Amino acid sequence: MSSPSRPADIRARIESNESLGSSHFLLTLSAGESLAHWEPGQFAMLGMPGWPGTPGIPGTPGIPRTPALETRAAPLLRRPFSIFNIPGSPPGSLQFFFKIIGGGTSLLAAGRPGQSIPCLAPLGNGFSRERATPRRLLLVAGGIGSASLHPLALHDQRSGGRPLMLYGCRSSSELAGIKPTMDAGVECHVATDDGSAGRRGFASELLDHFLTRDGPGAQSRWLICACGPTPMMRATAEVAARHKVECHLSLESPMACGFGVCVGCVTGTRDEAGGPVHYRRICIEGPVFEASQVVW
Repeated sequence: MSSPSRPADIRARIESNESLGSSHFLLTLSAGESLAHWEPGQFAMLGMPGWPGTPGIPGTPGIPRTPALETRAAPLLRRPFSIFNIPGSPPGSLQFFFKIIGGGTSLLAAGRPGQSIPCLAPLGNGFSRERATPRRLLLVAGGIGSASLHPLALHDQRSGGRPLMLYGCRSSSELAGIKPTMDAGVECHVATDDGSAGRRGFASELLDHFLTRDGPGAQSRWLICACGPTPMMRATAEVAARHKVECHLSLESPMACGFGVCVGCVTGTRDEAGGPVHYRRICIEGPVFEASQVVW
């Protein structure tokens, strides 16, 4: 796989913006050859339709109305989104899988083909180190955290691996978050908070159950990569440590710039147990960190 491209700040044309159900959307941008290469786990900073210099959006049936939509005033700052399409996709196309959770994502969901939006990508350090291992990838996703792990799963699958994804969400109504990965033929197991699909409980509990059932020697068979809400990732890191399985986390954080200037997305890390705490920027040194280094 080619080395990631240098970040480029462009206006990317919306090719499609498909609703996948339960407020989940798949956005496809035409970004040009400058963004031809990236690695799983990297992300982009996207401006919303209506962002300064971008045409406002019309009213769109089925899109929840918010104050931002009513006034056609976009958020001032761009938002981070994991690059979702698989490595090897047609050069210049970028896909983003997201869920409506507020005014910014409501605006993005209302974007229509032909509009252009600001796009700064690719950013951050992804999962390149993890793909060289002979161990099987065990991916743990919570909610829309599946967007970060989907390209890793498909790249591993294309390379002859057999990735397995454990997915946690509130209820069966949110299974749209895992559908693209399941449709790609990746083995997936589900946990829901209310027990309406799969195993009742959290993704971290599903991981503990899986590793316990797998028996001794799990550390030589598996490599865990996880992404999701912070409490879920902390619990996942604790389960991985208890079973002595190496674990890497793609951390999530609000970001103002995406390239380290604002220092608004720092996280505490230790290079070794009991060592001094170093604060690192999720957008530059991350978003992928070894779970054993993160200070919760």
